[in-house]
Amino acid sequence: MRNNNLILSLFILSQLTVVLEGKAKFSDRQVATMIPKYFARDHNSPKITRTRVYAEDSKKVLHLNIEVNRNRYENQMQYALSAMASVSQYAARPFDKFVLIMEPNSRQFDTEKIEAKAKCTIDYFVFKRVKNDRWSKKCISIEKI
Repeated sequence: MRNNNLILSLFILSQLTVVLEGKAKFSDRQVATMIPKYFARDHNSPKITRTRVYAEDSKKVLHLNIEVNRNRYENQMQYALSAMASVSQYAARPFDKFVLIMEPNSRQFDTEKIEAKAKCTIDYFVFKRVKNDRWSKKCISIEKI
């Protein structure tokens, strides 16, 4: 009887930590596989050519390559960063940085690399705690490659 109470107590405590935690946590591989599924929901989303998770300078990075249509460049950039922010908040260990490579569908334009601070980007897109002008000045950098 005493062992049953102990087992029941341990089970309740373990379930309580899950309830208090709030949301499920996923591995890096699971998060990387969620991104294409997120994009598949919207037929206007850009085409994904590569998804990676890696460490760089002891920081955890979520990397995404997309093909962009120059007529919808800014919308596609924001859609991709928003998707990265939405999905990455479920990672078991938080990401430090997002890297987005935007490959144009025309040779006239340069490929661009966007680096965004993950926490700030999640605060902007998911929680709406950061204003647009602050996010664009402090949280992201864009360079031609």
